[in-house]
Amino acid sequence: MSRRARLLKNVNLSFNRLHSNLYLVVGFYGILALAFVALSTKWFFHAHLQPSYPALLPPAWWPNGDINHILGTNAKGQDIFGYLLIGYRSTISMTLKTVFYVVVIGGLINYLMFFVSLIRPFVLFIFKFCMVVPPLLGVIVISLLLGDDITNMLLVIGLSYTPRFIYNIHQNIINEWNKTYITAYRLDGLSSFSILNHYILPNILPVYLSEIVSLFGSIILSITMITFLGFANDASRPDLGMMMFQMKDIIATNYLAFLSPGIAVSATIIFVYLFNFGLYGRRAGT
Repeated sequence: MSRRARLLKNVNLSFNRLHSNLYLVVGFYGILALAFVALSTKWFFHAHLQPSYPALLPPAWWPNGDINHILGTNAKGQDIFGYLLIGYRSTISMTLKTVFYVVVIGGLINYLMFFVSLIRPFVLFIFKFCMVVPPLLGVIVISLLLGDDITNMLLVIGLSYTPRFIYNIHQNIINEWNKTYITAYRLDGLSSFSILNHYILPNILPVYLSEIVSLFGSIILSITMITFLGFANDASRPDLGMMMFQMKDIIATNYLAFLSPGIAVSATIIFVYLFNFGLYGRRAGT
């Protein structure tokens, strides 16, 4: 079989698997749609935060609405739909950056804990203590000590969820290490490095990805909640929580301006979880 034929076969298998159940279809195409919205904020939707109307407008389908402003405008004349798109892109960007650093740092620490068993009890003890500290408490303390800055906020959120991520992955690695087939490889003289990379990590990959999905959902909710409470709000870098914080003043006249950021966050989490469940959840349940 030629290389091109093998490539086409793999593409067909991936396509058939993608459309094998409803969860994968909805999750995958939902994520694609949200990614398109986030990446095309400026070049397709031409979203901006410059005042575009001299007064407060309701949604387009309400009386006195304007078709050019679907969700209306706020008291500053800013288009709410454009604000939503820019805030969504900013929130997704901050969430992905935080998740990336947590996963990279967590992976390195898990490697270190696996090969250096002497530090394992001490690190696990520290992590169990850190897991009970809520992110909001850490943000309040850091904002008082170091200043109300978005970088400090993301740092605290990342540090808050890193111990839980490392602990859960480590427990799965240890459970896999104690299984019979791993013991057989150890008796055959296979190195711990080869066992970890070639057998343990591939077998816990579904758990690893599920932990990343859970981490993504927790972090995006934390960022939205903390900025909604008024922490690290920067007008030059709006996000969905900051949008809800500002739109609460016009909730009586335009409740969609307040609800739309929450709907965007909920839709993102639902699509990500559906894709993960379609990819690994059904297999685990069978």
